[in-house]
Amino acid sequence: MHIDVGMLDYDAIVVLHETWDAVYSGYVLAELFDASAMDLLQLPPFYGSSRRFENILKALVLWRRTWSENTIKESVLEIGFYVRVKRIAFLRKLRYERVLRRYDLVVGVSRAVAVDMGGEWVDRMYCFDPGVSLDDEDLEVIKGVRARVREKQDYIVFGGRPVAEKGLAEALIAFKFISRYFPNLKLVFTGRISPEVYARVKRVLRRFGIEDKVVFTGFVSREERFEIVAKAKLMLYPSHVDSFSYAVLESLHLGTLVVAYKIPALEIYYGKSPGVTLVEEGDIEALTVKAIDVLEKGVEAVEPQRLRVGVR
Repeated sequence: MHIDVGMLDYDAIVVLHETWDAVYSGYVLAELFDASAMDLLQLPPFYGSSRRFENILKALVLWRRTWSENTIKESVLEIGFYVRVKRIAFLRKLRYERVLRRYDLVVGVSRAVAVDMGGEWVDRMYCFDPGVSLDDEDLEVIKGVRARVREKQDYIVFGGRPVAEKGLAEALIAFKFISRYFPNLKLVFTGRISPEVYARVKRVLRRFGIEDKVVFTGFVSREERFEIVAKAKLMLYPSHVDSFSYAVLESLHLGTLVVAYKIPALEIYYGKSPGVTLVEEGDIEALTVKAIDVLEKGVEAVEPQRLRVGVR
């Protein structure tokens, strides 16, 4: 089928991401065609809270410090890194706000996006509440997996991608201490990992003395990942960046407890869930203590989160 659209026939411009090239291109096209424009933000393009931004920045620095062999050099570079990134973030926020104000409609995929952006955006944006959830096919697969998984195995699973913003360094540090209380426990990472990050993680594991306790599955099918999560005693999820966590929702449906950081995306949607324990963002000691406590006590059952897609 051929759809003939003339160059001047556009009534609206719709942008589906928060990356600068997408946001700016949408703005330019709307100006060019004198059309209305909408942007759907999957993640906050900037952070209104200096504390939130600081925590993300600290996570990046911590990861670099964790794998680096030259701590003195890294300490010197750290000062320049902080100054440079803070200045870039300030200019980034100004640039984004100037362009987003030109849009007729700015929508967040969850309320957490507006909360993280802060200021005028909390009232100015329309937000799905949330705009994502598990589909019927996933729920059927999860139901089947949970029915055949009868008992937990001696490992915990890392819930996010193995990157600094998802709390990679914090998870490895926490597990180093957790494994002292549970010597037979392992930490499992699912999904692809770049050769560069893998080499750095292996260096950290050797330094921590836990190289034989951490498992990387590589790519696995969605059903295989569900089974891995269902058999885990705990999901460790120290993520700093999220709008709505599929990983946490999947874990609850699969009957696996979660210990995570109290960021807006998790506090808003999982803060009252008995299967999720939240600690202050960046507090590795609290993350470790709560994980040990959960592993020791456990719960009789984990109720899956009941969410209804809506708009606010």
